[in-house]
Amino acid sequence: MLTTLISQETNPEKIIEIIKKLDMTAEVKKLFAALGNQVKTTDTNVHRAALLDIVNPNTNTLTLHCNDFSNISIKTPSTSNSSALYSAPGYSIFFAINHQSFTIQRYSVTEEWLTKKDSVTVSEGNPVVIDGRDTLLDCNPPGEGDQAFIGSINLPDRSADISVFDRKSLRKIAWFPHDDSAARYLVSLELLEAAQDPDAAKVAEEVIYHYHPAVAWRAFQMIYQKDRHNALHYVPLLRQLQNRRLDYLLDLYSEAV
Repeated sequence: MLTTLISQETNPEKIIEIIKKLDMTAEVKKLFAALGNQVKTTDTNVHRAALLDIVNPNTNTLTLHCNDFSNISIKTPSTSNSSALYSAPGYSIFFAINHQSFTIQRYSVTEEWLTKKDSVTVSEGNPVVIDGRDTLLDCNPPGEGDQAFIGSINLPDRSADISVFDRKSLRKIAWFPHDDSAARYLVSLELLEAAQDPDAAKVAEEVIYHYHPAVAWRAFQMIYQKDRHNALHYVPLLRQLQNRRLDYLLDLYSEAV
């Protein structure tokens, strides 16, 4: 039932209304039973790769099902506690299983800070939807680890970045792209620069048309290092991305010239 529900792009409110009526413990057991067929192979290396694709030991999370625009995962009980909080661009629907419940702390997300909001309890029959555009959640507010299984249906927004915040100060300390294409281009540009490739600036002039602000900005920097005046010709192009952070950085470069 769950896999059919998310087999196409579906409104999160519709999903939450349906799963309120489902036995989510039974649904999770069905998905878990089907995992064996997904990773079954006689090739040891392929088997290991398949396991790595569904298991995240750092977050104690198991991906039960995924497709191009959604996934279903379960987080196992754990006593570990991360010093950082991560935003999750897109929608996440949290649900409980095994007659358990858990509390999540909600935060308002701004460009550089988190602001603590309210907490809400998730129990069987009472799922909670989180809009990751302006809300970040912490499934471990007491800081003592997770005492229950935490289920989630995730509808990620790949065009948005993942922000990292310090748990104590609630200040933004890092970010990384949620978009696989952006990540690949950023790594490629860094490798070209590290290798001191003489054609790195030429490659950057092609990559600067990328839709992701971080990629376009990195390409701009590489062009600027080679030819300042040529780089400034791309400023109007980058401003079309309408990204406040990017506009601020471009202003700094323009003033420097």
